[in-house]
Amino acid sequence: MRKFAFVLIAAMAYLLSGCQTARTQPPANSKPAAAAQEGLATLKVVVNANNYAALGFTSVEEVRQATLGEPLQIFSVRLDALRKFTDKASPDKLLVDARRKLYPVSVGTRVATSIFVGHAHDGWRANELGNAAVAQLVARYRHGPDDFLVHVPALKSWLVAERIEGQLFLTPVMDDPRTGFQAGERLPATAAFLKLQAAAEGYNGLPQ
Repeated sequence: MRKFAFVLIAAMAYLLSGCQTARTQPPANSKPAAAAQEGLATLKVVVNANNYAALGFTSVEEVRQATLGEPLQIFSVRLDALRKFTDKASPDKLLVDARRKLYPVSVGTRVATSIFVGHAHDGWRANELGNAAVAQLVARYRHGPDDFLVHVPALKSWLVAERIEGQLFLTPVMDDPRTGFQAGERLPATAAFLKLQAAAEGYNGLPQ
């Protein structure tokens, strides 16, 4: 699944680089929703007969019906902080606001793909389009509108986060033999981070 997601991202990056040679980068927006709407407009331009399936659609025509869903805020976990984590510490201290949001792109009731928006010094822009694999997995394991995402970039791990009676819980969106994660298994955040920490001990810094 991770390999499939990587192929989608690489393909989309290639398409966007081609688009950007033909026009200047759009201005930043003060609100993430406006940036996501611009990203959706771009997505509708770049989807074609050669790439619609890889981008999560069943036809070229389907993208015309695409709408944005409720976004999820993204928090990242740094590898150095993860390695220092103990079960005595609050798991919230590992969370760093990535200043990014994932907007699901839906066709009817089905999540097809996604638009990521990021905040820079001048405002919000769509900075990644078409990561269908992650979008669909996140939609499957999202429990409510207040959920957010936890991303561990070094391990390429995505987890849906929620609070239940004040306690943070994490749900992995895919199986991971490095950690023993099973997709959809809700874990207390401390337990999840300790599993990630054990996997990180053998990480040599090379791309996975």
